[in-house]
Amino acid sequence: MQKGWEKKFFVFGIMILFIITIIAPNIRGNIGEQQLSCQVFQGDDFDEKILAYMKDGHIPSLVACIVKNNTTAWSHAYGKYRYYQNKTASLDIIYPIGCITKSFIATAIMQLNETGLIGLDDNVSEYLNFDLKNPNYSKVNITFRMLLAHQSSLADPYHRFVFYFFWLHYPMDKFRDYFVPGGSIYSEKVWNDYPPGQGVCYCGAGFGILGYIIEKISGQTLEDYFQDNIFGPLNMTNTSFYFKTFDKNRICGLYFWLANIYVPLPIREYGLPAPSGIKSTGEDMSHFLIMHASGGVYNNTRILKEESVEEMHRIQYPDFMDKNVSYGFGWCNFNISGEKYGGHRGGYVGAPALMRLRYSDDVGIIMLWNQNSYLLQSIGLSRPEEEAALKQIVEALFEKADELGNVV
Repeated sequence: MQKGWEKKFFVFGIMILFIITIIAPNIRGNIGEQQLSCQVFQGDDFDEKILAYMKDGHIPSLVACIVKNNTTAWSHAYGKYRYYQNKTASLDIIYPIGCITKSFIATAIMQLNETGLIGLDDNVSEYLNFDLKNPNYSKVNITFRMLLAHQSSLADPYHRFVFYFFWLHYPMDKFRDYFVPGGSIYSEKVWNDYPPGQGVCYCGAGFGILGYIIEKISGQTLEDYFQDNIFGPLNMTNTSFYFKTFDKNRICGLYFWLANIYVPLPIREYGLPAPSGIKSTGEDMSHFLIMHASGGVYNNTRILKEESVEEMHRIQYPDFMDKNVSYGFGWCNFNISGEKYGGHRGGYVGAPALMRLRYSDDVGIIMLWNQNSYLLQSIGLSRPEEEAALKQIVEALFEKADELGNVV
């Protein structure tokens, strides 16, 4: 019965996408055919360049920051964060950061490791109310290291996990029913057919477990723990796991580009905040990146030991790669034209985000924007023009960072 409902839910989503595709050209006149205010790029003006790339990438608004020499060296907001209300973006607008949340969860786990409350190679089942094991390899323990580096052998079947824990708001106490054979929402597809530590599979479900353990060990909600130990010390005063924390007029609109219009998407709280729930501003996010770029310190406040940051950034399982990306702890490592970078990317419904650090000089960028092809990606499609525009914006920001000189 449950599998039948899952399939119906998935098919219903595809039908809605199809219907939107059909009716979008007809509703365009009712919504108002507006174009992003920008000029065709000519010359060397940086803002014109960014606006032109935004138009190519169907980006209604963008907040970008550059981190250099352990400070926020430059920041700017572009476009309309509420497109059909013609509201101009500013640096204090709230954007979801999606899967960059995993870098925050990993930071919290490293704090617990520093205090001795956990060990990175401990069996995580010791901290749960059930035995987390791949039933095909029941004698192999799953460790914090494995979960943090996407090496736990969890397969994370997307529609199933999202359906129950994000859409239906199942509580974390229901994890046993999802991960353990015989559970009411269990499927054998939850697990990959290789031992833990012997393969890579990017897994939001694993970070759901880590969030659950943070709450159990600390005796606090994720929100309270992070306000006390990460958001507060980093002076991230405009950051939370929940939209309800903020004045709704400061929250960006969420959009999906279809048939030459921005289709508005609902702003709603999803369940299970740990894998992708944080909302923030570009300025706040720059504080987090500064901390990682400076060995665990922000504004003379130490959040992590330097060796903990190094361990987070270190490639944990060098023999296993996922699409040329190697994983640290809630942290991705990759090469572009011979240059090494780290960071993470987020893909919240209607609002992507990007955090990237260039290792050679600890220069980093933050990007928050509010349109993506999430619905298309969920059925295996993509938009090359959007990826091309994103690449151009990233390159432009690093070029600007190089032109800033030494900031003191």
